[in-house]
Amino acid sequence: MIFGDKLIAAESVAPAKWIGPACSGSNGTVGALVPNQYPLLLRVSAPDPQPEGWWSAYRRLYEVVASVGARHTSTPDRALFAVWEGHGFDTVNTQIAWRDPAPDEATRRARDEHRAQLRIDDERRNATIRTALHQVPRFDLPDRTYYLLEGSVSAVTQLCYPDSSGEWRNPDLYWPDDRRWFVATDVDFWSLYIGGDSDFIAELTSHLPTRSNMVTSTDRLPIEN
Repeated sequence: MIFGDKLIAAESVAPAKWIGPACSGSNGTVGALVPNQYPLLLRVSAPDPQPEGWWSAYRRLYEVVASVGARHTSTPDRALFAVWEGHGFDTVNTQIAWRDPAPDEATRRARDEHRAQLRIDDERRNATIRTALHQVPRFDLPDRTYYLLEGSVSAVTQLCYPDSSGEWRNPDLYWPDDRRWFVATDVDFWSLYIGGDSDFIAELTSHLPTRSNMVTSTDRLPIEN
């Protein structure tokens, strides 16, 4: 599957239809991102900036959520993953530059040919990704459209960019099929906003490697660079 071999495209968008009506908060608040049915809401901060290994540390947050979450759901083998379509998966352009100008005409032509081949390769790769993405159902929420995938709760650590890199990427929305808890983030910030019951939240906070704090549905969602 284009997003990794541990996930499949959902058969339909039916498993996500409940989210929109359940997110009744004002635009830009936690209640507009996380369905308003959970007794507790937790903000989990992203790892602090670091020269190396930040992405792996961010992945670790999802690994912890999955490990704890699997014990707080009746459907650990079936979870849903929503990925925002606006990440530009099928519009990648390879950029290349040389430090010095071409010393002669032959070098200039060789560089132009190299750039042209890169454009051809990009177009071919993007077309392949675009075709595969068309096979994944999409659903709409205010201001966002998402691809819908499914897999086990633990498959969150195996979600990949839809290219040949195999690099992990996070879902924007993530929840088990029984809806016992819900995890959300967005392109405008890195924190995770998690809804769940007191047992789940208590166990989760005791295992998290980053800061966390309780929030409410009316709290604003701060922009994070």
